[in-house]
Amino acid sequence: MGINDLLSFNFMDPPPIQTMINALESLYALGALDEEGLLTKLGRKMAEFPLEPQLSKMLLTAMDLGCVDEIITIVAMLSPSQAIFYRPREKQQLADQKKAKFHQIEGDHITLLTIYQCWQQNNFSKIWCQENFIQVSNYVAGF
Repeated sequence: MGINDLLSFNFMDPPPIQTMINALESLYALGALDEEGLLTKLGRKMAEFPLEPQLSKMLLTAMDLGCVDEIITIVAMLSPSQAIFYRPREKQQLADQKKAKFHQIEGDHITLLTIYQCWQQNNFSKIWCQENFIQVSNYVAGF
């Protein structure tokens, strides 16, 4: 849009200055902005994705690392607004045990990938989701 100075831009409803500064610092740390606050080549590529900047950077980096399929899966699983697991009152302990089976020490993103891969190994079964207390409506429909 040709706007080079966001901090002095005349917004109709401006965000707090500290919020803007934090956002610009995050974009700089991701390599989307240069030292002058202008979009880099990477930043322009990141802006093409309808995603949070961290996720678009993750996808672009995945191309270089040869793990695009895995990262696309993780990004897709991060997108639904509802939690992946549900925990019915009458089966809380069982639901916690099932959830614990998927936990990966490498972190939540790898845990999500593991859940997807297990679901894939079980032929994308809705019954498998129900048995493992996974929200069928959000995740089965999305894949």
